[in-house]
Amino acid sequence: MVALKKITGMILETFIATVKHDNGKIRFRVVSLNGEQGVIEQITAAEGCPPSAIVKIKKVDNDIKSEI
Repeated sequence: MVALKKITGMILETFIATVKHDNGKIRFRVVSLNGEQGVIEQITAAEGCPPSAIVKIKKVDNDIKSEI
């Protein structure tokens, strides 16, 4: 039987990011383990946009902290 080790120190954070495009702006709710840099990487990979298209990133305060 293999024992699983508990991974500590990883906290999920929720952000709302505003991205500007040709037809206006759109907001995304993104969950990240790597803070704002993780949000930027996720949005640029998923949307195929440059980081300069991300206008604003705001951290959402959660009542419950999610830990993995």
